[in-house]
Amino acid sequence: MEGLAASMLGIARLYFDCVSAQLGEAEHVHPRQAPILGMLLHNEGMSQADLARALKVTPATVAVSAARLERLGFICRRRNARNQRANVLALTQTGRVKAQRLLEAMEAVRLVAFEGFSEEELAHLDSYCARMTQNLRGRYQSGEEK
Repeated sequence: MEGLAASMLGIARLYFDCVSAQLGEAEHVHPRQAPILGMLLHNEGMSQADLARALKVTPATVAVSAARLERLGFICRRRNARNQRANVLALTQTGRVKAQRLLEAMEAVRLVAFEGFSEEELAHLDSYCARMTQNLRGRYQSGEEK
């Protein structure tokens, strides 16, 4: 069992290493920043709280990554069109290009990772991952264990 957990963590790390290699060193994106770029690519502007909820992370995690992405010029803060007192995070043009390249690199790596798997095997793997996610969320996010 411990070998399986190590394998899963190793696959996640290798996946991001392969995405980074696909992008090249100059285009490197930290794994925690990638989901924010992806979410903002598909949503015109989001508050930090909305991003945290959508990504199932803490607001503090979003705040740290957002600050870094803002310093890099990939995102900007602007007034919410519906609520002038609130700010939303949005991609800059540079950020939009970066997010699109990132998605393309992730897709290329995904295709290589799943090469040779049948549709049935992929469906089983997806089902197993969904069950593990449900088990972990049910136990640790419901307050059952700390």
